[in-house]
Amino acid sequence: MSLTFLGRGLVFLVLAALAGLGGWTYGAPLARYMVAAQVSTTQDARVTGRALVYRLEAGRPLDFVFSQPVDLMKILAQPALVAAPDGTPAPAETEYGLRFRIFDIDGVEIGTYEQHLHSSDANAMLDDGSYRRFYRNRAERIGAQDQILIEDNVDVGRVEVSLIEADPSIAGIDIRVYERRPAAASEARSIFLRRSSEEQGALAAANAFPPDMLTEDEIRHIAVNLWRPVGPVGIDGHDYDALVVYEAIANEEGEAP
Repeated sequence: MSLTFLGRGLVFLVLAALAGLGGWTYGAPLARYMVAAQVSTTQDARVTGRALVYRLEAGRPLDFVFSQPVDLMKILAQPALVAAPDGTPAPAETEYGLRFRIFDIDGVEIGTYEQHLHSSDANAMLDDGSYRRFYRNRAERIGAQDQILIEDNVDVGRVEVSLIEADPSIAGIDIRVYERRPAAASEARSIFLRRSSEEQGALAAANAFPPDMLTEDEIRHIAVNLWRPVGPVGIDGHDYDALVVYEAIANEEGEAP
């Protein structure tokens, strides 16, 4: 049975009233959402870099196996800082200790090293509008980054990293491990040129000249000292936790997104 003209008119009026009510009820929240999304997109545009890090916690060492025997490794470490249960912010200065157990390619332990580090709150160093590192959707703040170089005259196949002590305000240490990529001097130029223009620019950032103006010796020095990141052994979420650290430029008010 079809609706009469009057019936269709009544249905239209009811639907129009419901639509108007919905617009009144949800219009403002939708507008706020659109503004927030636009701000979020703008903030994302200020993100200048990302890095994959691995959370090191007390009683949970991480193992890193190198792709080939190495005599030099680099470890970057930065503490994740949390507020006290009563809401007191983490102190600006913190201390922690790391232990490194070194194994040869046959699994025999060849040395143990300990490093005690003193770190400051990296976010407290933004008075000059410099870079800031941060997590997304995490309340932890990131402390200043430390670099540890370990060199041995024996070929190393694996390193185990442990957190042996840390201030109460430290939730864990986020680390990255690198192995130096061996390259013959004769291969240096081709290794450098095979990289994208962005990668070449990043590698040559410490040089006074752009990549296309580097000398053969400068290119060779860059290429033979390249570092390759090494991931931990195991399954993410079970044997270790991988996190992404973002880097952004502070805005005009001196605050990063």
